[in-house]
Amino acid sequence: MFAVFTGCASEEKPDGLPVLYPAEVTVHQGGAPLVGASVQLVSTDPTLSKWVSGGSTNENGEAVIMTHGKYPGAPAGKYKVTVNKTQIEGSASGNDPGSSNEAKMFDLVDAKYRVVTTTPIEVEVTAGENKLDAIEVGAAVKDAAAAL
Repeated sequence: MFAVFTGCASEEKPDGLPVLYPAEVTVHQGGAPLVGASVQLVSTDPTLSKWVSGGSTNENGEAVIMTHGKYPGAPAGKYKVTVNKTQIEGSASGNDPGSSNEAKMFDLVDAKYRVVTTTPIEVEVTAGENKLDAIEVGAAVKDAAAAL
């Protein structure tokens, strides 16, 4: 009987995890939903810096925010928001000796939105449900990223 109950126990949350509040944000690029982007909320409160919160945008540009990638929501507070999306072109396999097509990676979001020190986007998560204001990251770009 003991084995049945131990398998059903819920996973314990990390020590010190603050109360998390449901949060969702929509990201647009050039007025259209930005699909497949990574959104990160970076707390402006140093005491919350270890609780990384963010999500990935779906086909409607909506990201459900999770803390540490598995706990729904984010702690209450003010955040700077970064948005990243990359694209890989070419082949990274290296299995075709006759091919000169090497893989290249591109950033598809303007650099100022990708870095916490330059992003102009700020949001606040409060107690209760949070449907955060839609974010616009400007026109699409195609900046060469670091080599693979």
